Amino acid sequence: MLSGIYACDLQVFRFYPDGLALDVLVRPAPGPEQGPLIATWLRREAPPQGVHPARYTLAGGVYTFETRGHLRDEPVIVQVTKRRDHLLVDRRDGGRLQSDLRFVRIYPEKSA
Repeated sequence: MLSGIYACDLQVFRFYPDGLALDVLVRPAPGPEQGPLIATWLRREAPPQGVHPARYTLAGGVYTFETRGHLRDEPVIVQVTKRRDHLLVDRRDGGRLQSDLRFVRIYPEKSA
């Protein structure tokens, strides 16, 4: 299962091994040095305003979940392929597809 906090530009995902995903935009774009700080407030117990929770599933090596757009309130379908040191993400919002977005881990979960 997925676990940890991953970022690509402004978008940040936090994955929990039980299938919960948190989706948020962070400005400026975070790197590994901001991971521990983000972990203190991007939590399942009390997600701040602007965080979109979702449930992911795994099928055929691809994790999939549906979230909401941060700029336009519309459904966003996210497909994640786990690589050794990063995630490759395809996201479709409206009719627009963005493929092979590279999300790097900026914070590992304790159980990861």
